[in-house]
Amino acid sequence: MLLKSIIVIVLLVTGSFIVYTAPHAEGSSDFVTSTSTNTGDKTVIEVNNSASSTSDVFSLILEINGGSFKSFKLENGWIGKKTSATAVAFISSSPIKPGNSAKFEIKTDQQNPSLTWKAIDANNNEIGSGRIGNQQGQTGNPQVIHPTGGGVLDSSTFRIIPSTPSPGYHVRVVGQSFSPSTGLDLYIGSDKIDSFASNERGNFIVTTKIPDTQQPGSVTVVLKDQQGNQKTFTTNIKPQPPPRLVVQNVSLTVNLDPISHRGDVQVISGTANPGGTVTITLLDSSNKAITTSTAKVEKDGKYSISNTIPIDRDFGKYTISVSDGQSQISKQYSVVSTHQIYVSTSKQRYELGEIVVINGTAISNQLVTFTIKDAAGHLIFAKDMNVTSDGKISLTYQLDYSAMKGTYVITASQGIDQLSVYFGVAEDPVPQLTADMDKLNYLNIDKPVINISGPASSTLNLVIIDPSDKQKFADTILLGGDGLATYSFNLTAYTPGVYSAVVTRGNDKIETQFAVGINPGCGQISLQSVKSVYVPGDSLILIGTDNANTIIRLSLTDPNGVITKSVQTFSDKTGHFSSFDFRIPGDAHPGDWTIDASCGVNHKSLSLSVKSSTQGITIHLDKNPTTYSRGGIVGISGTDAGISSDLNIKILGTNSTQIANLQISSTNRGEYSTVWKIPLTLDVGRYTIQASSVTGIAKIDMTVQ
Repeated sequence: MLLKSIIVIVLLVTGSFIVYTAPHAEGSSDFVTSTSTNTGDKTVIEVNNSASSTSDVFSLILEINGGSFKSFKLENGWIGKKTSATAVAFISSSPIKPGNSAKFEIKTDQQNPSLTWKAIDANNNEIGSGRIGNQQGQTGNPQVIHPTGGGVLDSSTFRIIPSTPSPGYHVRVVGQSFSPSTGLDLYIGSDKIDSFASNERGNFIVTTKIPDTQQPGSVTVVLKDQQGNQKTFTTNIKPQPPPRLVVQNVSLTVNLDPISHRGDVQVISGTANPGGTVTITLLDSSNKAITTSTAKVEKDGKYSISNTIPIDRDFGKYTISVSDGQSQISKQYSVVSTHQIYVSTSKQRYELGEIVVINGTAISNQLVTFTIKDAAGHLIFAKDMNVTSDGKISLTYQLDYSAMKGTYVITASQGIDQLSVYFGVAEDPVPQLTADMDKLNYLNIDKPVINISGPASSTLNLVIIDPSDKQKFADTILLGGDGLATYSFNLTAYTPGVYSAVVTRGNDKIETQFAVGINPGCGQISLQSVKSVYVPGDSLILIGTDNANTIIRLSLTDPNGVITKSVQTFSDKTGHFSSFDFRIPGDAHPGDWTIDASCGVNHKSLSLSVKSSTQGITIHLDKNPTTYSRGGIVGISGTDAGISSDLNIKILGTNSTQIANLQISSTNRGEYSTVWKIPLTLDVGRYTIQASSVTGIAKIDMTVQ
């Protein structure tokens, strides 16, 4: 099952626009109307709900004719999602009431796009539709853009799926590394069969048809740009399979996936008497009809229709009922979220010093852990939050004016469910490459599933590395328009051991490990952490040893004996293991905490000290005893100085006479460090170093000899 997570990007609409073209509107409703105005590549769409209307406008669906959407901006209360390159849907918790209007700003690849719109009410009924924008010359065919430069490059590649089709069959044409927004023509031999354009990244995925008149045999497939540059390859056209015999009195059946997600294209198919018509009705959990449609039964006794699950469809169970006029059959399916956690930021990009606003939903009355990592992958924020009874989450994070620029990652986890979203600091975010296995240890009869995310519609390379560091298997993976894919493979010929799944795209690389057939051959366990004293929110780095290729369970226990987290890991072929999965909870009580490592009957415990994060500032020197020579360097450091706070470091002599004053700032963890060089002319004797910040004053003595 393809898992999908939806990350919704919402921006506030601000500013004013100079009208480039006169508004144009063509609609099917007297109550809901729509107009558009253009300037450059921006189009502002205004939706008006007449005062005489009896319905609120809850959602708006836009489809571009002969072009593609690039981005959009929305008014407060509206959220949107690109459901395809040519369609976008907007929904709101604050619908357009009768007598009111709303504006939407979109960017497309055209100056004056031709758009088709539909307005939907709270019951998913269409209450208005029409066309806006430039309607002249629209034929329904995709717009082909003809740039002045060459579109086919030396690095350009393309292929068709399936690679050996038959006459009259549809194929997918997949290409990458062409010039952006380039018009291309597809030929079989000397006959042109289609024209289309690459997207803004120079890639494309289109569907076309092999002509019915194409003769079977070896053919050359050619892709040309407008300057005559071309790429070719040779394949075989297979003869069409013999027609099936028409069978009468076919039983009525219905088939569909039992699990669907918002935005999915649901295929409903089945069998019935050839040449007839079936009526297909969608019912909600109360058996109330939502929609009804019909499908023609083909000569082979099969029927099929496609239905897009609206992005605002309520989660829950639904029923598909199919009738041929004599018999009736039904089947249930569920609309579910890929993740039980849903998180989004109020903006896609933030500037230095701004406040990041994070909202979402999760299972009510259960703890959710949030972490934020900066562009270098450093953990800069961690917090545990209880979800409200209505399942909502809301928190903020203040960016420093000195924060690192780039793409930041927010990770929200609840139980075994985990979701990551991205935002940019001082620049637009870049989609991150991720890969996660569905299990840690597999049997030879299992089929591992890798969940992968990255740039939308990109092609990735997958390599499986065996325990001897040799390549076991390799394949390519094409991500969907939402940047997601799942990939599964067989383990029949895999010997026991620890393997690595390496996913790459250009210079980007992500690696995750998994085990096959590891037995509980436990030995003596060793365990240690990089430090022994922590504050709430700190991450733990654990390392240890056991027998090679062994499963080890690690657990974190609080001072009251309650296990706060437990995970499994495994040792490699050298017997070493490590874990970065643990963090001291943000609301942790001070005291003695314990990390336990167990394998079979073998066990190892490690004590950790957790101190309060609200205690006053501390100060330390780099020597013990604190004795220094004139001209030497004194290393000064401390903790709990307040997050990103200003500090004063004073060196005091007899009667608190000030010798030197250093002004520094603490980190976003409240830690600080600096150095002071002892003057050669300073008298020998005893001195005091004093550090002061918003959390208090700390002092330590030193001796100069």
